[in-house]
Amino acid sequence: MNKKVLIAPSTHPCPIKELSKYAKELELNGADWLHCDIMDGKFVPDRTFDQLVFAFLKKSTNLYLDVHLMVKEPMKVVDEYAKYGANGITVHYECFNDKISLINALQHIKSLGINAGLSIKPGTDIETIFSVLPYLDLVLIMSVEPGASGQPFIKSSIQKIARLSKKRAETNGKFLIEVDGGVNTTNAQLISISGADVLVSGSVVYNSTNKKETILKLKGISS
Repeated sequence: MNKKVLIAPSTHPCPIKELSKYAKELELNGADWLHCDIMDGKFVPDRTFDQLVFAFLKKSTNLYLDVHLMVKEPMKVVDEYAKYGANGITVHYECFNDKISLINALQHIKSLGINAGLSIKPGTDIETIFSVLPYLDLVLIMSVEPGASGQPFIKSSIQKIARLSKKRAETNGKFLIEVDGGVNTTNAQLISISGADVLVSGSVVYNSTNKKETILKLKGISS
């Protein structure tokens, strides 16, 4: 893997009581970002942690905090996550009824001085979001159904990543491409070659007995 890829281990499936310790461990072992999975039990079945836990987590790490809002009404909580230290906030395309409300949401996130991201579920065609790419700092392609950790990578996601990467090159886009779901040391190189800049890994990193080595392998670097 020749290009530099950022590794963003996710907070899920780490138990809440271990989050601060886990964040420090990841920082020491070469993680670039911490992907904060925020689930409300409505948009997805699972529920994780809230803004107050996030505020405490922020005090525990210097990692870039990549907040992924898997919540039904993201704009009700965006300001609080920004206030408590999010470096970037990603909302789901599927949470908005029309393009105008989505663009307004993305512009509001950027007005808070942080990066604006947009995520799509596996069933959403990547071309659906092409018209809003100029408003984005990041596109998060879900390569599993959002929610439960440990699901296998959906292979058709590779085509989505490649199509988005091609569109970025054609339009001289500056946004990052992030991939979340089923990312492991076996498929990380293919995902990166297809155009991804940021790889989110949950259970693979969390369950690893040698997190430094696992993170290096995800980056395509032999330890």
